[in-house]
Order: sequence, then structure tokens, then C-alpha cells
Amino acid sequence: CDVYGFGVLVLEVMTGRAPVEYMEDDVIVLCDVVRAALDEGKVEECVDGKLCGKFPLEEAVPIMKLGLVCTSQVPSNRPDMSEVVNILELIRCPQDSPEAELG
Repeated sequence: CDVYGFGVLVLEVMTGRAPVEYMEDDVIVLCDVVRAALDEGKVEECVDGKLCGKFPLEEAVPIMKLGLVCTSQVPSNRPDMSEVVNILELIRCPQDSPEAELG
């Protein structure tokens, strides 16, 4: 499976932006934009406005981090798709959540 492509898709969906944007004198790479936003604690600035208010912003962070790991420049640092599925399940159903204890 194309883990890199999946990571790009995740970041595109979360931000509503293209993977690469060409400006007059610059090229903006989506992975770099998301990484900088996470490093600076400014996730709300890069989440697609259409998604704001649909879920808590703190839930966007692990999804965006997953997208970044999947798009690592070092292929051996990328998870395989079975690991991606496990990570998504952990994000969706964290073990320490009250809902998990009730289930």
C-alpha cells in the first residue's frame, strides 16, 4: 500500500489544502506547513475551516501527526498500513477513555 499517499490524503482532508502550492516566488509544501503548525501549537490555523466546530481541535492533532509520520522523507520511518489501522483505532477508541471502560 502507498502509505506516503495515504498520509498526503489525510493532510489534504484535514487542511483543505493541496499537497504543494506554487506561489509567485515560493513553493509551499503541505507537510512543512502542518509540521510547523503542530510545533508552534497553532493547529487551528491549519485545520480546514469547513471542519472547525465539527469536532474538538485537539482530536485533529493525532490525525495530523499520523499524516506526517506517513509522509516521512525516510521511507523506513513510515508505518505500514496495518500499523496505520492500529493507530487510527487507538485515536478513535483511546484505552483510557471513559467510554472504553463502559464498553
